[in-house]
Amino acid sequence: MFPVNVSHVCRAWRRLALHTPSVWRRIALDSRLEMWSQRILRAKACTLDIQLAPRALALHGMLYKTTFDARTVQLYFHLVIPLIERWRTLEIQFETSSVHAPHLRELCLVYPGNDDTKEFALFDGNAPRLRRVTLLGIRLAWTPSLFHNLTYLDYTHHGFTGGHEAASEVLHILQVSARLEELRLAFPWRIDGADPYADSSLRPVTLSCLSTLVVSIEGPEVPSALLLVLLHLSLPTTRSLRLLSRYPFRRPTLFPRLRHVLRALPELPKLEHLYLEHGWLDPRFVFPLLHSIPRLRYLALQGLRVTGPFLRGLADALRAQREEFPLCPPLAVLELVRCSSLTAEDVRNALGGRSVSKASPSIEVLLVRDCGGIEPSALRELEAMGSVTRVIVRASRGAGALAGGKPRNI
Repeated sequence: MFPVNVSHVCRAWRRLALHTPSVWRRIALDSRLEMWSQRILRAKACTLDIQLAPRALALHGMLYKTTFDARTVQLYFHLVIPLIERWRTLEIQFETSSVHAPHLRELCLVYPGNDDTKEFALFDGNAPRLRRVTLLGIRLAWTPSLFHNLTYLDYTHHGFTGGHEAASEVLHILQVSARLEELRLAFPWRIDGADPYADSSLRPVTLSCLSTLVVSIEGPEVPSALLLVLLHLSLPTTRSLRLLSRYPFRRPTLFPRLRHVLRALPELPKLEHLYLEHGWLDPRFVFPLLHSIPRLRYLALQGLRVTGPFLRGLADALRAQREEFPLCPPLAVLELVRCSSLTAEDVRNALGGRSVSKASPSIEVLLVRDCGGIEPSALRELEAMGSVTRVIVRASRGAGALAGGKPRNI
């Protein structure tokens, strides 16, 4: 209250204080927002010293200590946020206290521009009902009391570590949250030359409840941290695998280290649904992967790498799989999404170019979405030939499911 005291000494001192903006620059936020608004006006164009800290207040002869909750902080800062370009100093103090979240079920923290490498602890480690977490760019202390009961995790690694250290951190997360039913995993791109097969002390992790795994590559290469994580995972019940490519390729480029992914990928004895796109569509990766998944029922492919030769190779791989595993059912759905390189003739040659068993086609339903070079009428003969049971050509918003419902037995 120094400026107010000075201005109350005499008329001359008051005139001096009112005409000296720097005297009013300190804004110690509390409930007296109208007073602080007047101080900001008197500071004119001067830079400001913003402070938010607990302090003792006298009320009816008693001392009370102010505390701040999230709503109060938001209310106070609403006054000074518009003036952020004038801030000279910023001081924020909070007293430590136990804050639990006993009813919290879902948590989403997204801050891709975060540059704070510290590990944050939430809710004093107490949120027993937490089931779903989305995390991007922030480093958290992954305590069992907080994350043990998760069933859904969308985790993008913060990028402050890489290679063996990043893999160790992610495996610890999965060890704590071993009850996950759906996992979405991504790593930000960074140059990483670590050897994924070097001797390490990483502990294997079994996700016995996981039904869906989504892996997203954010850069032009598969990071070694991801390879290390896959190498130490066991997925005995996973039924759906989606391999996404988020790197903005200027041409249909493939990930160079897919052979390492094929080696690191755990066995998937229950897998029925597989989605691949863009940089993952290397025949040397896709066809051996299909051979290792005899129970596969739904295969979705997206991108320019799906060409006529690729589709012919895929059809040969599916036929070979049927011959090797005659008791396994055929592929229920082959979905082609935005495969602009394909023509109707490519599809006919690939799926109808060889003699097939009329009683047992390799593919039951061919679903074509947003493939501009393919006309519906040009594929009808595939049904007559017995190559497929049904052909559906549609334009739609997304991939991965039939508009009228999933085919039976999927």
